[in-house]
Amino acid sequence: MTSPNTNTNSDSEPLIDPAAESVAVYSDHADDYAANHAPKMADRVERFANSLPTPSQILDAGCGPGRDLARFADHGHSARGVDLNPVFVAMASAHAPTSQCDLREVGSQFPAGTFDGIWACASLVHLREPETVDVLGQFARLLRPGGKLYACLKSVGRTGWLDEPDGRRWYTVWDAEAFAAVVAGAGFEVDHVRQGAFVEVWATSFTSGS
Repeated sequence: MTSPNTNTNSDSEPLIDPAAESVAVYSDHADDYAANHAPKMADRVERFANSLPTPSQILDAGCGPGRDLARFADHGHSARGVDLNPVFVAMASAHAPTSQCDLREVGSQFPAGTFDGIWACASLVHLREPETVDVLGQFARLLRPGGKLYACLKSVGRTGWLDEPDGRRWYTVWDAEAFAAVVAGAGFEVDHVRQGAFVEVWATSFTSGS
C-alpha cells in the first residue's frame, strides 16, 4: 500500500513524491548544509522571538539541523522541532526536543492550540501548492488565538525540479500576493510581507485553535 502522500498513476503504480525525495537529499551533505546556513536568518529569528511573550511555546516546523531551535532557547523560549529528514532530526535533538514528522501531517502530532508561535523558515519550499495551503490550515489549528506565524518560500525561478550542487530537489515558486492570500485564507491576519528571492510573511492567528 502506498502512503497517503504518494501519488499514483492510472495503473496504481507509485510515482515520486517530490517533497519526500527532495528532503531525503539533504542527508548526504547534512553537516555542510548546517555549516553553510549557520549564520543566516538571525535577525528574523530575533524579530519573531521578540514578537512573543517570554517564555512562549514555539514549533520550528521543518527545523533542519536545529539552528533556530538553539536561537529561540537563547531568547528564553521553549521550542520544539519537527522535520522529515532523520539525519536532521538527530542533529536538531541536541538543541531541543525534535521528532520526525511530515509537515503534511503535522496537525495530527499535537493538540489544537498547543503553540504560541510557528516558525516555518523555507520548510514549505518542496510542497506543491495545494499541500502548502493544507499545511497552513494545520498551522492555524495548532496555534493559540493571537499566535504568531513566520513562513517564507521561494518567489524567484520556476516551479519544478532543480539540479543543485548537493542534489536534485523540487521547488514550488510563489507569487508574493498569492502566498499572502493563502496565509490569510488559512486563518491568519497578515501583518507584513517582504519580497526578495524568498517571499516572507509575518502573520497572526485569529482562529480558536479548534
